[in-house]
Amino acid sequence: MKFLTVSTFGSIMLLIAGMAGTPGACAHEGEEPGTESHLATESPGEGGSTQEIPETAGGIWQAIDQHAAELEKVIQGGMLDKVHHLAFAIRDLAAALPEHSQGLPADKLAKVKGNVKFVSTLAERLDTTGDANDMAGTQANFDKLKKVLDGMRASYQKGSSS
Repeated sequence: MKFLTVSTFGSIMLLIAGMAGTPGACAHEGEEPGTESHLATESPGEGGSTQEIPETAGGIWQAIDQHAAELEKVIQGGMLDKVHHLAFAIRDLAAALPEHSQGLPADKLAKVKGNVKFVSTLAERLDTTGDANDMAGTQANFDKLKKVLDGMRASYQKGSSS
C-alpha cells in the first residue's frame, strides 16, 4: 500500500492551484481560451474583472463609453455569449468613479455612489440574460444601463442641478 507524503500532497495542491488560474480555465462555455477579451476582463471569482482603471474620471468615462458602444454592437450582432465581459468591465469602471471624483459636490457624489450599485446589479442581469441567450431581456437590461449611466454622467456636467 502506497501513501502520499506531505511533500507529494503539497506538490499536487500547487499543481491544481496553478491550473485553476490559467487562461484555459474559462468561466463561460464556448469561450475561446486566451482570447484578448477573456484576458482583459475576466479573473477568478464570480464576475471578477481585471479591468484597468484610468487615472481620471474623464478617462474612466471614455473607457465606459468605449465598452458601452462595443456592448451595443455585441447585442445587436446577437453575440450574447460575449455580453458578460463588457458588462463587468463597465461595472468595474463605474465602481472606480467615486474614488476619482472627489471634486464633486457631496450630493452629486452620493448620487454617483448610489448609481454604482445599480450598474453592478444591471451587469449581473446582463450576464444572466446573455448566458440564457435572452435577446429581449439583454436589450432591456442594456437600455436600463444606458439610462443609469446617463444619470451618473449628469453629475459631472457643469451647471447640472441633479
